[in-house]
Amino acid sequence: MGLKFVQENCIGCKLCELACSASHEEMFNPRLGRLRVGSHYENKDLKIEGHVCILCGSCVRACPTDAIALEDGRLHYTREDCINCGVCVDVCPQSVIVQKEEDVGICDLCEGDPWCVKSCPHGALMLKGGTSA
Repeated sequence: MGLKFVQENCIGCKLCELACSASHEEMFNPRLGRLRVGSHYENKDLKIEGHVCILCGSCVRACPTDAIALEDGRLHYTREDCINCGVCVDVCPQSVIVQKEEDVGICDLCEGDPWCVKSCPHGALMLKGGTSA
């Protein structure tokens, strides 16, 4: 399992980031989403980039307290074991782990039913092995 970003379908609305933060943090704050959508102009053309967890395992290997595990095709996070050192944030190649005051936010694929996928109006996000909502 995992997320797939389809760049040509994305319009940069950031509804995915808002849905992610709402489902995990109970507030609409794109900075607290566990994925990133950014845009920039290149030769007068708007380019949109999406960054999602690619399940590379870098955070799992780097965590000094084993608070993060990769099992059953998704990340599992144990808040009680986290010391909020930020090492996982630093090693994430996609920059999608969010450091908060007391812990971190890691994509858990919403237990197999990701809010980001369900909220995308253009099918720019999909569950690998699945389809967009």
